[in-house]
Amino acid sequence: MKNRIWTFSTWLWLLSLAVLVAIYGAWLIYPLEVDWLKLTLQVTITKADLLKNFNVLMTYLTNPLSHTLAMPDFPSSASGLKHFGDVKHLFHLAQAVFILLVYPSWRFWKNSRADKSLFLHQKTFAFAAILPILIAVVGILIGFDQFFTLFHEMLFPGDSSWLFNPATDPIIWVLPEEYFMHCFIIFFVTYEALMLSLLVIARKQLAERLAHHGKEKG
Repeated sequence: MKNRIWTFSTWLWLLSLAVLVAIYGAWLIYPLEVDWLKLTLQVTITKADLLKNFNVLMTYLTNPLSHTLAMPDFPSSASGLKHFGDVKHLFHLAQAVFILLVYPSWRFWKNSRADKSLFLHQKTFAFAAILPILIAVVGILIGFDQFFTLFHEMLFPGDSSWLFNPATDPIIWVLPEEYFMHCFIIFFVTYEALMLSLLVIARKQLAERLAHHGKEKG
């Protein structure tokens, strides 16, 4: 039971790490997205001003000390502010999980490396790696638009505030679904890289143990 808790806490920490990489990675690539997706054609402000507004939004979403969202060039409705508030809480949840589980995950990693026992958890990490792939396949089959809708309906059940009206929340013009698709890709690649790295190390440890056991028998 104790081993399962250690394994789960490590997986949860890695999940939060992948989420944070996606959040901050998406923030970093947004200037490129503005050009790739030609977002300045959707608004009447310059790219520099657009980035200033986006930075205000991301600072609000990621900084626990920021309590008010007021983008200089994009007004927000009460519904829009509620949704951004909900997203802010989720971002802070990911940050809190990351911080709280750093030490337990480090202990798990340290102990697993010392006694070469990571292979004992490879089935768990294999399942953790396969599940998002299956979800991604479903997303491809139904289309990203439908997947994006289902994602929000699961994350915010019974709440339609994420359905922005461009007339009252014009920020949605510069946050197209293509951008969010890129965010999902950043998360997916980061998460799978972490899981597969653990599996590679686990199998290497198992091979070393088997080789050592074989030498002892010989």
